[in-house]
Amino acid sequence: MPRSPRQILLDASAGLWEGTFIRLDGAGIEAERFPTGLEVREVDGNVEAALTYRHTGRVATMRFQEPPAEMEISPQGHWSLGPDKVGPWSCLTELCLVHGERRRRVVVRHGAERLEAVVLVVEARPGLQEAAPAAPHRVRRQPAGGSRELWQLEANLQLETTNPRLPGEPLITELRWTPEPGLVHHLQRAYGPHGLPLPQLAALA
Repeated sequence: MPRSPRQILLDASAGLWEGTFIRLDGAGIEAERFPTGLEVREVDGNVEAALTYRHTGRVATMRFQEPPAEMEISPQGHWSLGPDKVGPWSCLTELCLVHGERRRRVVVRHGAERLEAVVLVVEARPGLQEAAPAAPHRVRRQPAGGSRELWQLEANLQLETTNPRLPGEPLITELRWTPEPGLVHHLQRAYGPHGLPLPQLAALA
């Protein structure tokens, strides 16, 4: 029997992840970084994700019985989350790529006119050495054709997204990760000119 999206998500993401959050401003310059611990588990029939901000001790918890409609989950366990519709206002998009005991996540905030901020999250299972970019991190940015811009988040991690936002143009955010030579993971979150979501690109193995 095929696995449900919920089970795929748990198979890839359940357990503890140790991470580093790096907040970048709209110019790709580090504004803040802090260590985190994320525990994903099943509790009373719900999927619970508890994020601990280790520099303050604060815990933020998200629970759901089934993945929300706005969440897309690939057969490999990669996932994306965003609004069910975008318009002339700010919006958040999150993309997560999984490679065994390592992950990369980005949270991308688009304002009404341009990209405002990006959070890069470098995560791994406890005991696995996974170095975050040296501080202070400054991303190399370059045009990617039309209204698209490419951010080189790490040597093997690229974010390509719409910047600036132009009226009537699609809003696209794509994350590409090469965790080892010859292997590329990627996800795309896309919204058409009228603000409705478009199917994501198939995630590579």
